Amino acid sequence: MIKLNSMKKILLVTTLLLVSCGQSGPSACDCAKMAKDRIESKMETLTKTTEEQNEIEAEWEKKLTPCKEEIEKDGGFEKKVQDCLLNLFQSENEKELEKNQ
Repeated sequence: MIKLNSMKKILLVTTLLLVSCGQSGPSACDCAKMAKDRIESKMETLTKTTEEQNEIEAEWEKKLTPCKEEIEKDGGFEKKVQDCLLNLFQSENEKELEKNQ
């Protein structure tokens, strides 16, 4: 059952990537990957000075600007990003579960 769900998620992510290939900007899954990386890096910034935190935040804002612009242009893009992000976290969680069995 787990492998079937994994296959469905892989198919969904692949489909979203292929659909997004015709765009000039980042794909929804590219933006989801960046959002995931940003979420994971938030913990690391807790040990930084305020100035370093501001620099890191400014860099993330710069990286995510194309995604924000795409969301503003295409109302459905944000939903695609959310779907990809959810699939990334679910896939990661399933890998951890399989590793712990």
